Amino acid sequence: MESEYQILAHLQNNQNTSQRKISKRTGLSLGAVNILLKKMARKGLVKVDRLSPRTVRYILTPQGMKEKTKLTYEFVSRSYRQILNINEAVEKLLREKQAKESVRQVILYGPADEVEKILINTLHSLKVKPEIKRPEDNFEPEEGQLILTWRYEDEEQLPVNNLVVNIMSLV
Repeated sequence: MESEYQILAHLQNNQNTSQRKISKRTGLSLGAVNILLKKMARKGLVKVDRLSPRTVRYILTPQGMKEKTKLTYEFVSRSYRQILNINEAVEKLLREKQAKESVRQVILYGPADEVEKILINTLHSLKVKPEIKRPEDNFEPEEGQLILTWRYEDEEQLPVNNLVVNIMSLV
């Protein structure tokens, strides 16, 4: 589904393209691009024009545009649902930990990415100012710190205790 979206998006912006260029731009193998283009042509999403025996042009059909829009909508909808799930998990976790433990500080431990931004926004809405720590910082956790991480490889670097939580495992 995501691969089809990548190809449709590429074709929308690049009418004069080749399977090789699509492969390079999308990161899909040349064979996968070939199979997906044939599949999309059968579905009527893409029209294949033979300009010469060796040259082909791929044209996004109105049905292909509709499919791309549908896939975009589904992606945005899933992403938004995931953001809401992260927000709810953080709120619930903070309530539980503050009721049971003496949490004096929240640490976000991981890379600067979109998930970190979601966590920062969620915590700010809860009037919590987190401290940011990166895996390369040689961070040593202290008592009273609730450490939130979102990647398993970062979680593995931290001591195992009930105040280190991979928020993605709660979503």
